[in-house]
Formats: sequence, structure tokens, C-alpha cells
Amino acid sequence: MKKKNVFVIIIDSLRSDKFIGSSKTSDTPNIDKLIENGIYFCNTVSPSDATLFSWAGIFSGKYSFRTGINLGRFSKVDKKMTTLFHLLKKNGYDFYGHLPEVASKIGLFPNFKNENVFFNKYVNFEDGLGQQIINELSSNMKTPWCYILHSYDLHFPIKIPEKFDEIQYGKTKYERAVSSIDYWIGKFINCIDMKNTLLIITADHATHINEIETDIETINTEKIQMLYSIAPKIGRIIPEKLLPIKSKVFFALEKKRKKQKEKFVSKLNLKPHQLRQILFQRGDVDKFLYDENIHVPLLIVDSKLTHGTKIDHLTRSIDISPTILDIINSEYKLENVDGVSLLPEINNNKSEEKIGFIENTPLIQKKVNLTIGIRTSKFKYFRDRDDLTKRVHLFNLIEDEFEESNIASSRPDIVEKMEKFISKINYKNNSKITTIDEKESKIIENELEKLGYD
Repeated sequence: MKKKNVFVIIIDSLRSDKFIGSSKTSDTPNIDKLIENGIYFCNTVSPSDATLFSWAGIFSGKYSFRTGINLGRFSKVDKKMTTLFHLLKKNGYDFYGHLPEVASKIGLFPNFKNENVFFNKYVNFEDGLGQQIINELSSNMKTPWCYILHSYDLHFPIKIPEKFDEIQYGKTKYERAVSSIDYWIGKFINCIDMKNTLLIITADHATHINEIETDIETINTEKIQMLYSIAPKIGRIIPEKLLPIKSKVFFALEKKRKKQKEKFVSKLNLKPHQLRQILFQRGDVDKFLYDENIHVPLLIVDSKLTHGTKIDHLTRSIDISPTILDIINSEYKLENVDGVSLLPEINNNKSEEKIGFIENTPLIQKKVNLTIGIRTSKFKYFRDRDDLTKRVHLFNLIEDEFEESNIASSRPDIVEKMEKFISKINYKNNSKITTIDEKESKIIENELEKLGYD
């Protein structure tokens, strides 16, 4: 039987609540139509709050900490690990795509057939990338093909095409960028035969948005954040030996910006979740795992699947690869993985309640306090990665959508249950440092720094 093509679109930093729902103010006719003709998973969580860990989870079906991507420092994935790409290749697929240069360094992705796959700067669809993708999708790609696209159009610093920089396309810069992305998604879809293509649209992780909407106005701290807009440029031109100095400057300015923000918001009457949006800094010592970091969209469109279905049960990014293999009727399946195929659930078969393990991604140049946690359909739990008694947070997501009321002290029974989940997945033992290639780690970290990470 002829296999379907597979088109995976990953929009960096795309939040679920800005993809669909009442809080979305962007104009997205193409995405809306795809949702009407596909299956949307309303409650999908990423395994981590940053790209590399999330990639590893998405394409292996495993929690990130089992993939080898973090052995104390950023590392290549385990060479012995079977990924989606290994099995698609066995099914006769060729690979095409467009991804950041760092993707070529971590040992996860396959050999691609097209040229100019990788980039080491923020290239948006309007910069010529969109037309390049259209040209590739319109070419005679050998079927069955798998196209992996990772877009940076929502990654800070956000650049909005002039034609979309109007209130009709969204109240904030972030949402206007979503409108622009929707325009290009429509262009891409017009280039392919959707009857013979499985389309996945998701995000690697979500993000804080430093613009918030109140009943009176839209508040942003863009002027305070200006250094972010030049960070990638600095990363690309500064000599490697001076990168640590750049990082010291970055973190020093982070402290200054934090104080400026605190002074700015002291005059405002903001809710707790709005306050943390505004005050969030990439260089913060204490990391957290609120839903604005890890709640991502997941849309699956396939001509043979039920249209217009919305599934509220918890799903995970690690379920994507097993689902793809199931939908294309792969002769090969991923084994010993944490993710499961969502196809039975799509076909209205009852499934057990899933849990999602979540973790922070570390910084490169600075030691920070990381958290790990558990997400279910009803509860969010996270605490300090190394000490289960510190920074303990528990939220009832049904009653407390914005995670403003920490109930950990009043519900020790649920905290205990969440800790049993963490114990069951064996996080502590799987996270032990084994061997690390310092040279490979340095290459990966240099690529991240070129993209403005610290």
C-alpha cells in the first residue's frame, strides 16, 4: 500500500491559547479551516520549555531525559536510540526540511534531500524562506516524503511584515505574527495534495509573552527588552573566546531590566499571571513550568480521519511520532517509549488518563534552579529538580486556569501522588551523568549562542 506523505510544521514558541480559543485576537482563516477539517488536541503538553529537549521528545517518543540530549550539558542524542526518522526511512521515505543549524549538530535528524536545510540566524517566511518552501513543496519530491519545518517567526525578536502590522490582525505583536504565519501556512497547503498527506501542526514549546491585554489597554515592555533584538546578531559576529564576556554582559543587563520592569509594573493593577508574564526574564535564576511555557497546540489533519474533532484528554508531544507511524500504517513501531499512538482515541476508543512529565531546559552560561513536574488534565505539579521539598507548586487547572493559587500545602495527598508518578518514570536514575563529549557539547552550545541563547 502506498504510504502517505508526512508534513510536520513546528512553530517555535506557539502557545495553545493563541492558536485557538476566546483569547486569540489574530486572524487565522487557514488554521481555522484546517481545525474544521482535522483533529485538534486541546490539552497537549511539551516535555520541556525549550527547543532541543522538545525536539528529542517529539521525534523519539521518549521523555527528553531518556534521550541523552542532556548529560549535564547539551549533548547529542543517544546514537543507539531509534527515532521516527529511522522507521520512516525503513518505510521508504525521503526527507526534506528547514531547521536551525543547531539541529544538524545533535544527531537526531536524518539526511535531507534538499539544499540549504539549516540556518544559523532568525530567518522568517517573509525573508524569502516562505517562497523557498513553496518552491520545494511544488517540486517533484519523491513520494512518500517527510518534510520537517521549524519556523522562528514567533521567536523573539518578533518581526512583523508591514501588511500584517495592523489591529485587524491582532492586538499584540505576537498575535499579528501568528496572522502572518497563517497566511504562509495557507500558501504551503496549496502546494501539496492533502488527500495523500498527513499534516501535523504543533510547537516545540510555548512561551511567556511580554505583552498583556487588560480591559483598558495593551501593555508591553518592548523598550525594556531591546537587547533581545540584538542578541542573535551579537552571537553571530562576536569571536568565540569573547562569548563568555557577552554572556556576563547579558546577565548584568538582565538584572537591570528586571528592576526596570518591577518599577514599571508597580504602578499597574495586574493579576498574578499577568505580573509573571511581564516580569519574566530569560536570565532568571529560578525556573518554573507554568502552562505558558509548555501548553502547545497539536493539530492533525488527514483526509481519512474524522473532521472537526476536538479532544480534551491530556496528550503529549511525545505521542506525535507513535501516532504518525500508526496513521501511515507503518510496518515498524517505536518500542520501549513513553508516548502512545493517539489513533485509538481519534477513533473514539476509550483510553486511560495520560500523565505528562515536564522539565526545564538549563541555560548555557549560568547555573539556574530547574524544576520538574507532572501535568494531568486536572492538575499541574512542579517542584525543584534536586530537592522535592523546595519550590513546590500544585494547581487545580479546572478551577484555576491561570495557575494563581498554589494548593500544595493544603493537598499533600495529591503532592504525594504526583511524586509517585515521578518515581515511577525513574527520572532520577535516567538523569545520571554517564559520559559526555566536551567537544560535541561545545559545538551545540556555540550554535545556540549564535541564535541568542545564553
